[in-house]
Amino acid sequence: IGQSLSIRTDLLSPAYVRGLKTLQDQVPPFDTAIAKQIIEEELGQNINNVFSELSAEPVAAASLGQVYRARLASDGREVAIKVQRPDIMNQIALDMHFLRELAPWAKRTFNLNSDTTGTVDTWGAGFVDELDYISEAENAEYFLESIQSTPLKGVVFSPSVIEECTTGKILTTEWVLGERLDKSSSEDVTVLCSIAMNTYLTMMLETGVLHCDPHPGNLLRTPDGTLCILDWGMVTRLDSDLQITLIEHMAHLTSADYAEIPKDLLLLGFIPKEKADLINDSGIVEVLADIYGSWTKGGGAAAINVNQVVAQLQDLTEKKGNLFQIPPYFAYIAKSFSVLEGIGLSNDPKYSIINECLPYVSKRLLTDDSERTGGALSTFIFGPQKNDIKGRIIDYDRVEQLISGFGDYTTSTSGASLGLDKTRNELIDDLVDQVLDLVATEEETPLQSIFIEQLAKIISSSSRSIWSELRERSGTLPSGRSVL
Repeated sequence: IGQSLSIRTDLLSPAYVRGLKTLQDQVPPFDTAIAKQIIEEELGQNINNVFSELSAEPVAAASLGQVYRARLASDGREVAIKVQRPDIMNQIALDMHFLRELAPWAKRTFNLNSDTTGTVDTWGAGFVDELDYISEAENAEYFLESIQSTPLKGVVFSPSVIEECTTGKILTTEWVLGERLDKSSSEDVTVLCSIAMNTYLTMMLETGVLHCDPHPGNLLRTPDGTLCILDWGMVTRLDSDLQITLIEHMAHLTSADYAEIPKDLLLLGFIPKEKADLINDSGIVEVLADIYGSWTKGGGAAAINVNQVVAQLQDLTEKKGNLFQIPPYFAYIAKSFSVLEGIGLSNDPKYSIINECLPYVSKRLLTDDSERTGGALSTFIFGPQKNDIKGRIIDYDRVEQLISGFGDYTTSTSGASLGLDKTRNELIDDLVDQVLDLVATEEETPLQSIFIEQLAKIISSSSRSIWSELRERSGTLPSGRSVL
């Protein structure tokens, strides 16, 4: 929690932010002699047989472990060795026991709908998983493999794992040269924030394994301008149904279709099922529209009139009862994207995380051929008319927003914003080719169906107009009918 808040300049004063930043990688280390002993016990041999060099002190120290810079004796490669703190499992167990005892009391005292015990259990399971470095290695390798099948493959990566030097308590990876994201130039941070956002949305909504610890100490800008993500111990997994529901929700957010938001929140578990009859209430829609509308304008929490929001929610609670809850699965998602928003705000005070989601959402809506994503696409480009198949006409402002977002995604994932490889003309050519490919694909897609539907309406409309004009020009018979 401290690491997450350490980047939220919109929530805390500079003094608190400076203090909490030390939790990212400057926690007091434990003795290096103990670390060496752990390495030898885990590898089952003398440390000098495995590593020809080892830094005298850790280069970084966090709450669960610390990192040394070393060199492999076998081939001379530079590596990073993360060593787990001794007895850390007992400390975590004690903390989680305390929080679990506190959870039911908090639920009763503050009259919360949320499953507080379930949320604590989710956090506890995550902490325990984070102590298994073999699992962490598998998470990093899964990301490295899965990202290769996406347009992001050339601009983001995780360090390669040295499997023969990795156990449950020590993790050895290649040494990656780079600087912390928050210490890069402002221009770089803007570009890399865009890449990071597209990467985290890809993890959450495509590959299904989301990295949940994206503080600046774990995000590096490499010398060639690419993004390296470190520390894969804390992840969360999302099933395909939840992924599609989140895509629908984000499509409604980025297109400002706030009337759809209550239904989304019900499906996502933020509104209890027993309150389902209230989701179409205009009062709820108005309150959520005010909150999301302010958030979309940028500036994070600082841009939201907290007193007004609290008053609106209190009024809603008096009329409708305790309406909202936080589902346990959302704890890690909130942590990830809260930190990403904080990094963006530290560089740009008007940063809007909702608007920053538009490029990925545009790409996904235009390229995904699933039925539910097709429905989200219809919502985006038709708005409230989406269900009126005969009468609906595309909203050109929304289409322009969609194509612009798709173009931004293409630019971001190509690395062009970082000065990698492609010129602007090449990017425009690529974008045109991609849009044409989407429309002219051999297999029918939601985008193609909408395109053909709208084209037919244009042709039909034009035909009626031409027919009327020809009738008028042909003259009129005594009976009143046209000559034609």
